[in-house]
Amino acid sequence: MMRHGKFYGSTVMGERGQIVIPAEAREEIGIEPGEKLVVLGNKRRGVVILFKSDVMTRFADMMFRKARFFEEMFSSTVEDSEQDKTKE
Repeated sequence: MMRHGKFYGSTVMGERGQIVIPAEAREEIGIEPGEKLVVLGNKRRGVVILFKSDVMTRFADMMFRKARFFEEMFSSTVEDSEQDKTKE
């Protein structure tokens, strides 16, 4: 599995703001026609990043699972602390 990315070539933006993602990148990453992409950028550095929207969905799901885990852990810690106080 590739860990640090790959250079797929270059592209040119057309007059209507459209770019073509190189075929090798589309094939390896699995980008299909009509697929939604998320666009992030950094104006100061002149960087634009594209990624498949399902990546954001998976990331959000993971974050919600982790948040739920920490909420449950915090709740049980608070409950344990309150039980310890009532025993004193």
